[in-house]
Amino acid sequence: MERLRRREFERQEGLRPARFGAALGLIVLTIFASSFASDAGWIRVIALLCEGAALLFILRTSDVHPRWLLWARIVVIISVAVAIILTAFGSGKTPVVSTGMVGAFMAIGAPIAIIRRLAREKVVDVQVLAGALCLYLLIGLFFTFVYSIINVVDQPLFVQQTGEASSANITYFSFVTLTTTGYGDLTLGGNGPRLLAITEALLGQLYLVSAVALVVSRLGMERVTRRGDSDAGGGT
Repeated sequence: MERLRRREFERQEGLRPARFGAALGLIVLTIFASSFASDAGWIRVIALLCEGAALLFILRTSDVHPRWLLWARIVVIISVAVAIILTAFGSGKTPVVSTGMVGAFMAIGAPIAIIRRLAREKVVDVQVLAGALCLYLLIGLFFTFVYSIINVVDQPLFVQQTGEASSANITYFSFVTLTTTGYGDLTLGGNGPRLLAITEALLGQLYLVSAVALVVSRLGMERVTRRGDSDAGGGT
């Protein structure tokens, strides 16, 4: 019944079918690939492929404008091609530009696309819950991207290491912070990055106990809309 109701809604609204459950799986795959990847070699290329595939799938299922989807495809194809060429010829680390462009789209563009799609939903169902969980994991990827920028500009990022931190360590630290696990094996060195880590931890916990909890409590119910939304065309 729930599935039929969703199909009818998507048909009436002219939307692509929401597949946020699959998007959630691709984001998890991206996180695992990034955690096991070094900054060079084919494993890093595979991680970039996973991230690019997740990004394009999210944008497509979120029904973004075709122009933005085209730009994202171009960015992913160019980034992956550059990474493959440099890895094949043994040119050292995958360039920051290759991973950075895809990372920027994933960290900023993907959450915006999901939020815009979820805002159009009329019923809170499993797909909406999966979309909310996608946003939670994307918070971690957003801060991973920000830490990576700091890692390039100001080294060392962690007091336990000298020089540039690896992508795997940055991803690990971001999600340990997001979930407030706090192992303590990696510690940020500067006051600015530490404040950023506090922000990530607070944002992650507040999001879970507010947004995700609200979605869970309203599963199967119609979303409450403002009177102005339902009375479109009324006087101001």
